[in-house]
Amino acid sequence: MLGCATEYFMWETQDKHGFFMTKYSEPSPRRTNNWLVIVFFTALSLFVQSVKAQTGDYIIVYRNHLQKQNMLMRPTFTVSRSFNIIPAIAARLDANQVKQLQANPDVEYIEPDYKIYALGSIDTNTDSSSGINALSSSQTIPYGVTMVNAPAVWSRTKGAGVRVAVMDTGISMYHPDRGDVVNSVSFATDQNGAILSVEDFHGHGTHTSGTIAAADNNIGVVGVAPQADLLIAKVMDNTGSGDVSWLISGIEWAVDNNAKVISMSLGGYDYSAALDTACSNAYAAGVILVAAAGNDNVNTPLYPAAFGSVISVAAVDQNKNKASFSNYGPTIDLAAPGVSVYSTVPVSSTTNADAIWNSTSHQANVVLGTAPGEVGGLICNCGLATSADEGNTCPNSVAGNIAHIRRGNITFAQKVAHAKSKGAIGAIISNNVSGNFNGTLNDGNSLVVVSISQADGDELQTLAQSGITGTVSVDANNLYAYYSGTSMACPHVSGVAALIFAADDYNITPAEVSNILFNSAQDLGQPGRDDIFGYGLVDAYAALNLEKMNLLAVFASDWLQACSSPGWCDGMDNNQSGRVDFVDFAALAQDW
Repeated sequence: MLGCATEYFMWETQDKHGFFMTKYSEPSPRRTNNWLVIVFFTALSLFVQSVKAQTGDYIIVYRNHLQKQNMLMRPTFTVSRSFNIIPAIAARLDANQVKQLQANPDVEYIEPDYKIYALGSIDTNTDSSSGINALSSSQTIPYGVTMVNAPAVWSRTKGAGVRVAVMDTGISMYHPDRGDVVNSVSFATDQNGAILSVEDFHGHGTHTSGTIAAADNNIGVVGVAPQADLLIAKVMDNTGSGDVSWLISGIEWAVDNNAKVISMSLGGYDYSAALDTACSNAYAAGVILVAAAGNDNVNTPLYPAAFGSVISVAAVDQNKNKASFSNYGPTIDLAAPGVSVYSTVPVSSTTNADAIWNSTSHQANVVLGTAPGEVGGLICNCGLATSADEGNTCPNSVAGNIAHIRRGNITFAQKVAHAKSKGAIGAIISNNVSGNFNGTLNDGNSLVVVSISQADGDELQTLAQSGITGTVSVDANNLYAYYSGTSMACPHVSGVAALIFAADDYNITPAEVSNILFNSAQDLGQPGRDDIFGYGLVDAYAALNLEKMNLLAVFASDWLQACSSPGWCDGMDNNQSGRVDFVDFAALAQDW
């Protein structure tokens, strides 16, 4: 890669600073210089302004924030979300309300609140049963982390202090290999409009977050930038789909929380002018945005990846060949590993669980939202754990021990929260009808929680009255999985961007980071930028070398100015151009 770094000095055409050729002006011309794309965007923009009047969810964009605020003071419809990053609101409108707003001179345009989708899924062709135990004292570096040369720069930086906002399905908050989450929020709602927990009950968000910043802790896996700070925004629900308005809210929140990188392993084929503007405004605020290019093997723009303010990432396999599913075309910027990528996932309903007392194993099911692991101690009866009366309250003796809770009356989350408040370290919830059941806490929890059948619960109830010890466990062997998709490629680039920001002490613009990423990428396919790999495979080692070379630019200018004085640089005209120039400086810098 040193040879690649030298190549930039050898370019004859120099930028306005007289040092490096910039491959694009801000924003990237791969979009703005392509007249077909401009025509396409314009046609879509006209379409959103003439949207068909019918009942549905919409984003209403006003001409300025004052006009939006005036509307909010006297609304004629129910507003579901209001944005600051753009002068807009989201609302459910009927046909008449749409027509009225289209005729309102304060409204710039109305567009449907389009759907977005996660762009990665579990790799059914790869056996995950041979996965690593999260609680064992060993750590694996996934092939993708190695392929992008992240370990080669960890002696210099691991991304410490750089905030990477992950727009996804949330994260498993109590995963033992989870990166450093400094803040989190959910903008996703259920069918009744209730905000969902940030806890990831899908798996996609935990996987992408792990690729970016899984902890370097001698267990499990490690991410590209393991010391980066994660900002988790849940913008897709537990089915892996969401609304554009949720994503805009997430982008706005990320900017407000000082993100330097926004990672979006998601997208849809419907162009949203509102989302385009939100991404552009985030970019202008100093944030670099990265998104997945899509998984349909088509030359069709997918958004937000196709926006001019966003880096679009295609996928390659372990051999650096195009992934069979990866989209392609003029909007592709970079490529990264996206096939059979190994990373963190939450506890699932198929994870093995166990409850043991009297030295006998009893069939148990996982209660989703549980922490993995094994705990043991005295088993204490807590009744319904409603705390409504003494018979349904966990005794103080449950502290440091296991709560046995009967099903009924209140939610599992409320029951476990009561046991946790009394100091329990684990919980067994027994059924109130025949057989066992599958439950969910609807949130993450630090307790190990399993369910058992009514018959086993009746037995345990009696034994616990006279004192009995036992253990509950949730298997830690299934906390990692292979996923494939451009969703898996995207976080590799996001992680490398975090490393660049950290290496430069955050004193670098999104345009400069983009240029470093593009100019340092490993060229794949046809020479130069192409529609399959963009500028090539992202490369952390080359990127940080180029970043160091850029830092020499200021010194180089001073050095060459000094060389204009007689006698200062005699004998340094190595290329025999008749003067000491940047090629000569490059040769000297390479020796350094």
